Amino acid sequence: MDQNGPQVPPFAPEEYARVEEAAHLVGKSPEVFVRDAALAAADDPFLKALGKTRDRVPQLAEVFATQDTDAAGADTAAWPDPAPMGSRDLHEIQHGHAA
Repeated sequence: MDQNGPQVPPFAPEEYARVEEAAHLVGKSPEVFVRDAALAAADDPFLKALGKTRDRVPQLAEVFATQDTDAAGADTAAWPDPAPMGSRDLHEIQHGHAA
């Protein structure tokens, strides 16, 4: 096994041209530009968080799948109306007095 990890495929010619142009814009060689970008990405908190959540997604999928099957069999009439309205409320809405 290589000490630096597995080798990645080289850039396609048009990709390399874009990297080379960007590197020259910031005054770096393409190799240094790519290395710096890779090191910055490795320290990015968002990417670190994505790496940690990658393992949790299948676990969460199982939980949500279980909840979906439980909810499908539940009686929706069992849930109370969150804000029941009385006849007075309806009367005020019709006359424009509701808040």
